[in-house]
Amino acid sequence: MKTTTLTKTFSRHYILFALAAFCIALLLLRAKITQSIFFFFLIWNLFLAYTPLAITSLMRQQSYLMKKWYWFTPALLLWLVLLPNAPYIITDFIHLKKETNVPVWFEILLIASFSTCGMLFGLASMKDMFTMILKRTTERIAWIALAIVSILCGFGMYVGRFLRYNTWNILQKPYALTVDILCSLTNVETCKPAWGITLGFGILMFLLFNLYHTPKTKKNL
Repeated sequence: MKTTTLTKTFSRHYILFALAAFCIALLLLRAKITQSIFFFFLIWNLFLAYTPLAITSLMRQQSYLMKKWYWFTPALLLWLVLLPNAPYIITDFIHLKKETNVPVWFEILLIASFSTCGMLFGLASMKDMFTMILKRTTERIAWIALAIVSILCGFGMYVGRFLRYNTWNILQKPYALTVDILCSLTNVETCKPAWGITLGFGILMFLLFNLYHTPKTKKNL
């Protein structure tokens, strides 16, 4: 029987799924203590954080998605649009409150666990994409591509958290999204946080990817 893509993904990243289970266990414990489901949005955010890895895992399993440019390009663009969802959970620290009957350290542990898991989902998918790009181009181009991807990912985090746009708004509100993006990058009041968040989180993503990635030669791909 042919192994499903999900099963293969789980076998490759079982520790990440174990971390995701730990995150959900912490959330359920908090819900029992507080009798509140306030932080349950983290489950949805974690699911969205997994989607880039789901796409690259599918691409690795279905060879035609890598070999044919008319399949590879749309898949690459979809992955690029969804990738900011992975590190986005870091920004959920904005919801950290002291006015609860749960110790602050537990709240920090909860959000840190979710954000770490989301970030690792993203880094794993970036590693997959690096491998696929390397098969089609040179190592230099692959590294440049991932550097650009990291910066775009940082900007996606800004758009999601501060402009409050979702991934599907690219199709629902393309004009409003474009106008707000241009204004945020050029307006005197908003350009500093926009560029700061973009470059700050973008560089962080690229540095973390360098730490996470294990170089391979084309012969070993």
